[in-house]
Amino acid sequence: MRFRPFTELDLDLLNQVAGSRPLSLGAVRFFARTGHSFLAEEGEEPMGFALAQAVWQGETTTVLVTRVEGRNQTVLEGLLAAVVKSAYDAGVYEVALHLDPKREDLQAALQAQGFAIGPLVLAVRVLGSRGQRGETRGILE
Repeated sequence: MRFRPFTELDLDLLNQVAGSRPLSLGAVRFFARTGHSFLAEEGEEPMGFALAQAVWQGETTTVLVTRVEGRNQTVLEGLLAAVVKSAYDAGVYEVALHLDPKREDLQAALQAQGFAIGPLVLAVRVLGSRGQRGETRGILE
């Protein structure tokens, strides 16, 4: 399996594993420039992706994984390892993401890659018409 940075030309491949929340071209263009986002491939078949960016916290920098999708736990573990290596290579020593507790495969992959789970919980308020409809999915996910 290969884990590589992607470009906007990979939009169709990324969306083959994005499920019901396809990526926009703008999102792919942004994350392609971060240096911390990857596409997993088995031969020519897309197996998953990680969208991540470095975020300055005022005193430290954290690589924040905003979304990770994979066809199985092995793919998820490989994507997490790629993000961790890119963070380390950039001199960033914190990697974080918000975990939906229903994603047991991702939780297992995170633990296998040395991530601590919790204790913080993400509080979300969506503004505008999306908020009025009660949408809360997709925030840092």
